[in-house]
Amino acid sequence: MRNISAISLAIIFIACLTSSAFAQTTQPFNWSGPYVGGTLSLVKSHATTDVSTSDSFPGSYFTPPDPEQIANTAHGNIKQSRLGLGGFGGVGRQFGKLYLGLEASISSLRFDGARSSGAIYISNPAGSFNNELSVRANSQAMLRTRLGWTHDRWMTYLTGGVAATRITMDASFSDNFLGAGASGQATSRETKLGWSMGFGGEYALSNNWVIRCEYSYVDYGRVNTSAFVTNPAFPALGNNLINSVDLNAQIFSVGISYRF
Repeated sequence: MRNISAISLAIIFIACLTSSAFAQTTQPFNWSGPYVGGTLSLVKSHATTDVSTSDSFPGSYFTPPDPEQIANTAHGNIKQSRLGLGGFGGVGRQFGKLYLGLEASISSLRFDGARSSGAIYISNPAGSFNNELSVRANSQAMLRTRLGWTHDRWMTYLTGGVAATRITMDASFSDNFLGAGASGQATSRETKLGWSMGFGGEYALSNNWVIRCEYSYVDYGRVNTSAFVTNPAFPALGNNLINSVDLNAQIFSVGISYRF
């Protein structure tokens, strides 16, 4: 009788544990609440370079077709692919299967590229010119909304918002026309706001730990720096040479987060 009672209690105890575990595994996951995490990313950055100036005005150093030739040779691309690390944090709320959230992040951009261009002047084959441009942007920060669709422990989402980075540009121009030649240098540092959009998916490993995979695109638009070019042989003549860069990046990231 005692043995039967002990066996019965053991069966009841095992049944309770089994039903409890089953309830935990079948209970829908709730995505509401705050979270923090980190990412490992592949960042594919792309910068388009351009140069512009003018001529045919009183005091112009350049003559036709110098501006067009300089612009044509300077137009080009700088492409880089780098690994980066980042951190993020956010908060969200689940409404049925719909998820709405706000997330802030900071990550490494690590863009550091340069481009050199030059040619013999069409206007005067006795001289040639060279234009150097370098661009750097080390990190970026983003503030984005997230719109997701949940299915228990899975969630897919769209994301979009604003991005910010600090871009440093160094530009220099020189030629060898008439002795010393012309030259001009400029440096600019600008905190640039841009926009970002992307999509991704997450999976909850447990009630606290979540893994994610995401693609995002960020565009910072155009940044300019202006160098005044003059030649000691013609001190009264000069031109403003404007170097421009359009910077954008594609970011492929994987990450893990802890939900509170």
